[in-house]
Amino acid sequence: MAETIADTRRLISKPQNLNDAYGPPSNFLEIDVGNPQTVGVGRGRFTTYEIRVKVVVPPLPGKALLRQLPFRGDDGIFDDSFIEERKQALEQFINKVAGHPLAQNERCLHMFLQDEVIDKNYTPSKIRHT
Repeated sequence: MAETIADTRRLISKPQNLNDAYGPPSNFLEIDVGNPQTVGVGRGRFTTYEIRVKVVVPPLPGKALLRQLPFRGDDGIFDDSFIEERKQALEQFINKVAGHPLAQNERCLHMFLQDEVIDKNYTPSKIRHT
């Protein structure tokens, strides 16, 4: 049986410019390290940590609760300017999600954005053999 050797070469990265160095971070993952637990005694002693990973997703556009109140002087959620504002916010949200490096290769996102009929039997992360 062939032995597998791990590839330990460094990744080649592009040179960093001032915008990359001092601009806002583009963190798509939040990683929390906590709950240290020391185990063992003497030289066999070590510490374990709990690591939690959270995928950062942009927030959805806000709700329009006040526009749904009765007896308003305008058309509320059916006002043309509100519909346009809502459309732009939704477009911005979908573009952020579609550009997210962890989501852009997901089949379910492509199905949602492109398919006229959603495959109700689709199970995310399930390997299908054709």
